[in-house]
Amino acid sequence: MKLDQETSPTATGIGASLQRPDAIAKVRGEFEYAPDLLQEGMLWGATRRSEYPYARLIRVNLKPAQEMPGVHAVLGAWDVPDNRFGAINNDQPVLADDFVRYVGEPIAIVAAEDAETARRAAAAIEIEYEPQIPITDPVDALAAGKIYRHVKYSHGDPTVVGEIQVEGTYTTARQDHSFMAPDAGIARPDGHGGVEVIGATQWVHADRPQIAASLGFPQEKVLVRNVGVGGSFGGRVSITWQIHGALLAMHTGRPVKFLYSRKETFHARYHRHPSRIWVRHHATRDGILLKVEARLLYEGGPYSHTSAAGIGNGCTLIQGPYRIPNAEIEGWAVGTNNGMCGPLRGFGVLQAIFACESNITKLARELKMDGGELRAKNALQHGDHWIFRQVQDRPTPVEEIIKKCQAMPLPPPLPDDERKIHPVHLPGGIATPTRKQHIKRGIAICAAAKNVCLSEGAPVNSTALITLRDGVATIDCAAAEVGQGFVTIACQIVQTVLGISKVHINNPDTNMPPAATTDGSQQTVTSGTVVQITAQTLKERFLKFFAREHSLDVNALDMRDDFVVDKDGKHIMPIAEAGMGLVFRATERFDQRSTRAIEDESDKPVHVTIGFSANRCVVDVDIELGLVKVVQMDIVHDIGRIINPMQAQGQIEGGAVQGMGLGLMENLKAENGYLLNPDWRSYHIPTIVDAPTINADFVCYPEPGYYYGWKGIAELPHVQAPAAVVAAVRDATGLDLPFAPATPEYVAHILEGNDAITPTSSSGDHRHGPWKVLPPPYDMGPWVRK
Repeated sequence: MKLDQETSPTATGIGASLQRPDAIAKVRGEFEYAPDLLQEGMLWGATRRSEYPYARLIRVNLKPAQEMPGVHAVLGAWDVPDNRFGAINNDQPVLADDFVRYVGEPIAIVAAEDAETARRAAAAIEIEYEPQIPITDPVDALAAGKIYRHVKYSHGDPTVVGEIQVEGTYTTARQDHSFMAPDAGIARPDGHGGVEVIGATQWVHADRPQIAASLGFPQEKVLVRNVGVGGSFGGRVSITWQIHGALLAMHTGRPVKFLYSRKETFHARYHRHPSRIWVRHHATRDGILLKVEARLLYEGGPYSHTSAAGIGNGCTLIQGPYRIPNAEIEGWAVGTNNGMCGPLRGFGVLQAIFACESNITKLARELKMDGGELRAKNALQHGDHWIFRQVQDRPTPVEEIIKKCQAMPLPPPLPDDERKIHPVHLPGGIATPTRKQHIKRGIAICAAAKNVCLSEGAPVNSTALITLRDGVATIDCAAAEVGQGFVTIACQIVQTVLGISKVHINNPDTNMPPAATTDGSQQTVTSGTVVQITAQTLKERFLKFFAREHSLDVNALDMRDDFVVDKDGKHIMPIAEAGMGLVFRATERFDQRSTRAIEDESDKPVHVTIGFSANRCVVDVDIELGLVKVVQMDIVHDIGRIINPMQAQGQIEGGAVQGMGLGLMENLKAENGYLLNPDWRSYHIPTIVDAPTINADFVCYPEPGYYYGWKGIAELPHVQAPAAVVAAVRDATGLDLPFAPATPEYVAHILEGNDAITPTSSSGDHRHGPWKVLPPPYDMGPWVRK
């Protein structure tokens, strides 16, 4: 399917490449991101953070900071009415009270006249620690029973043994979201005894109850506004500065702004769960998959956060997009003192797909089969059963996607004459020492499956209010715009349903009815669907009014091209005039189908729906230096219905490049509980120079349950990319490379072994699994070593 390659500010409706409403302001540098927020009379906030990964707090003396000129407030744990909060479980202190459990954990907060005074005051706080022995290896955490969730299930006959068995242990690193705009925002008293919190978030209606509870307020006393999100990728689903800002604002009676430095952002936020996954595939000699066995170990940090959901996603989709009749799966999310861990684009699934696809590639080698042929041969089909007891009752174009991906044109080889090769096209890029004779090309294809929407019993719903006056519609929906394009597609949906060109959408806040969180690729299928339903209700009300006023048959009327029209499309009256200056409103709510936990024996699905994608990656590798140039990615995606072609292309490109980063370079290293590279000088992310040619194509089968048949797409391009990139490097080098990222020292075979990318460091042996573990009950943490 060829996509429009240009956006238009005047395009309308579903299927058009409508330009984002904030596009011009962003290009001109006029868009106000959360770090840009200012307010007259505001104070500046700063945070004093832990210097140890695990320590008892003996003494916290705020007095040196309180006595500094220009300081208006200094608060500790004892100043917080309810000192526990959390995304799911309230197990994390707002300010550390008895122990600190990771480097960077907040201990005290300061409000001062300027940012420098606030920082100096925070540094002046006297803290006496009693260091403890941290847990830094997830295998040690597992052995010690520091477990947030243990998942265990089987499918079919787990005793089946295949003629061919291939196994491996695969690891993925801690990855940072690395969005451009650091954590920032303003909290201010509302003048009525409450507080307003303004900043970048993914879910205003999840922030509000946590802020309110910590302040001892009813939720009605807290207004959360989402503004100026400078990237997210799952990184703004949890609170960082918001409660701190609200506490200081209420204490001082003035607005308080927080603006984290890049290093502070690295320490304050959570990162992708590092993983170790052992997987074994059983197959017949002709390549039919018979069974999968897997043991998954995800590192969850010192507080539970969303670890339970992450390991649940991984333990189900370790199957990949394949028909496998038998399975035995076990997984654990464990706690360490290496810093916070949580969701990042492809939450919990990327790690499992990396392990699954790496082992499928190994199986193809063992069988001497083409990797694409093996995958297509075992492609999941409509009506098949997933290993987690869910029937695949939705469109399942896995085989088509794989074959279509394989059929896309490959890039030409590098010219024989080295002088004709621009350095940017060589591994290492500009000023590279790479020589043509050391370059090997690698090609590999991988496929992936990813759940759309939150799963395992999490309620997923959205409400929308749409008003229409004088031919202009306004949408109120609390779905967060974090760069994925919801503000654009919501307007396009209303344009199509109401037949009008002028549509506005307001920024989300908690005065609006709740909407789904911007996670799990669920905004289009959830909030987009409720916008469509609400617009349809509004259309019916408007036409009913018009028909009554003009004595017409409502069933013979429609709205198109900003006109009320008859059944033949003939213009009757402009919509702007037909409403007679009145305001028309509609509010609707949409709920996704309910789901169940993996362990639940009911007939409900575990996931609302599941999407599919394939990625063929081409790389050039300098086998002497270990440098890699990703030349091309060919991606075919199951999308249901394309709303905005250019935005769909952008999601594919952005996700693929971000996944390439984990495949080749992104690794937030920890040693003894300390992050070693918490800045962009040493934590490397892809730049535009690293971006390959990305060819995207789509398979469009309408998804049941949605009027326009759309499907979420934001995560899958990212989920499959690390597996595809590393597989292509394996093809070029012949190395196993059972880890991501595959950095130059391992690609050049200077270093070897799975410890190359151990998610954390430890003095002990990094066992390859499957791992032994203490029987339940488990200590759910936070913990004190005895």
